[in-house]
Amino acid sequence: MVLPFSFVIGGCLAGCHQRKAPPSIDGVAAALERTAGQALAAPSLADDEVLIPVSHGGAEAQAAQVLAAATAAGGAAIRSPDEGGRMRILATIPENNAVAFKAALRHESEPMEKPSSSTRLIEVVLQSQTGPSPTP
Repeated sequence: MVLPFSFVIGGCLAGCHQRKAPPSIDGVAAALERTAGQALAAPSLADDEVLIPVSHGGAEAQAAQVLAAATAAGGAAIRSPDEGGRMRILATIPENNAVAFKAALRHESEPMEKPSSSTRLIEVVLQSQTGPSPTP
């Protein structure tokens, strides 16, 4: 008699206790993905990054100087199209001439060495400076 009574009590307790569905995280995951895509830039693949501020309209001349400095350092460089005031140049420079390449970007002089076989990928970003235009 005790055994059937315990089944009745157990069944009543199980029936009265409602199971809640686990909270849905699909909406939260989608919101996080959207936010991360908007707020976080893709990481650079370059070993080094150099930011050079340029005057409005001076990016083309500066890009030519960066390409020439890469060649002088025994490396090579390619440039991307202008992206809203930012131009990116990726340069592959022999490791032993990386310091001299960066010095050339600052218009300083460092001795160049015979190019080594190991290289560094250096990203040069030309950032257009916006400001009040000069009055004639």
